[in-house]
Amino acid sequence: MLPSDLLVARVRKGFILPIFSSFNAIEVHIAKRFIEIFANSIGAKREELEKKVKNLEDLAFKLGLDYRFARGLAHLLYRRTSFSKPQVSVDPLKARLEVFKEASGKLGGFALDDEERAKVFASVASKLGVSVEELLKSFTAVYEELQIMESFETLSPVELLKLYNLSLAQTLLFKALDLTAEVEISGTKMKILLFNVKRLGLMYLAEKTFKGVKLYIDGPASIIKQTERYGTRLAKLLPYIICARRWSIKAKVRRRGRIYKFHLDDRYSRFFPRSKLELEEYDSKLEKIFYRRFTTLGSGWKVYRELEPLIAGKHVFIPDFVFEKNGVKVYFEIMGFWTREYLERKLEKLRKLGNVKMILAVNSELACSSDIGSLPFEVVLFKNKLSTVEVYKKLKKFKVEKREKPAEELEIPKEALEYLETLEKGLLAEILEKFEKMGIREEKALKILEKLGFHIHWSSLDPSKVYVEKKG
Repeated sequence: MLPSDLLVARVRKGFILPIFSSFNAIEVHIAKRFIEIFANSIGAKREELEKKVKNLEDLAFKLGLDYRFARGLAHLLYRRTSFSKPQVSVDPLKARLEVFKEASGKLGGFALDDEERAKVFASVASKLGVSVEELLKSFTAVYEELQIMESFETLSPVELLKLYNLSLAQTLLFKALDLTAEVEISGTKMKILLFNVKRLGLMYLAEKTFKGVKLYIDGPASIIKQTERYGTRLAKLLPYIICARRWSIKAKVRRRGRIYKFHLDDRYSRFFPRSKLELEEYDSKLEKIFYRRFTTLGSGWKVYRELEPLIAGKHVFIPDFVFEKNGVKVYFEIMGFWTREYLERKLEKLRKLGNVKMILAVNSELACSSDIGSLPFEVVLFKNKLSTVEVYKKLKKFKVEKREKPAEELEIPKEALEYLETLEKGLLAEILEKFEKMGIREEKALKILEKLGFHIHWSSLDPSKVYVEKKG
């Protein structure tokens, strides 16, 4: 996405459309010049790069291009660039604190002329055991313009212009009230697309069509809080929609106090970069923590995140988890992010699931809705923390026939055994990272820890603070 002040769009008869690059000769030339400037600035100071970028922005404007177009290209290239602070002998913060302390303590105030300033720097340099030149370098290292350009991820001029076009569309949809997308896609790719909608935490309804899927998604401008984060999630989804051979998008967009219609379809495909449809990482920390906690609960239920979509009337529904025990499946849906309108649509869809066994975990702020209690499902209320124990109590209500079967032997790789033999206590995140390098997936890693007598202390929702300790 681009900053909102760099959005270039045309409004006509109630419709709004970004002014995309058409890859004309002047646009390609300016894109090529920008890329060359960044590619040739590795090792230079940021202020030198910024000066060259400003000169090229001025040239683009003189050639008749919108100044926001040139700044948009530069913005995208800065995101592909990494900078580092100059190498210094003294920590920049320490250098500045010592200088200010010296100036205010000995001189009764900050140095006002060159002679007093020189005395302060000489005194501090002597105290820190460095030269005045080294101290000056450390003192000014906090300034962003003195950062050194380390690397740049290059691309072709046309690729940059296509990325710019995509960013324009994403920026416009950041102010969307709602979005409807129709995608012609194979069954396998449809599942991946729906999984991504789910994993990104978007408020959606999905209908299966003859050739693909139709998505109804609430936009960032429709919610009260977390608008920026939600808008970023929607931006991540857009490339997956437009990578299909046939697609169309309709949205209502709020801009400068007015609401406009926005239409886009596969006739614009050539304007955008091609993306590969891959599974997104889960965006919800709540779901990740719940999965880890439940896996180590010892309930006898298996829990899965990858599952087949359920059909509710003409709608397609993907729960967050499914619990399974002796052939009995209980689906689990977490409802923690919502608008009133979205909640009503969601409840209507859930009612059409029929005899499906399901548990709903509902944010307690939703509990005021009497509609929740009318659903034929078990309900667990939560606020900030979702209790695995409360979910397990609901699971125990479902009748499960006992089966006599030999316990599955858990194979523990030798490398993992050797690692855990020397471990008394450690952070769960670091341990899981070690197991991943051994080729052991998270679910199996948690089972290994449980079998070998380790206890996981779930003292925080932050995975980096959860620790593991061997039972005494």
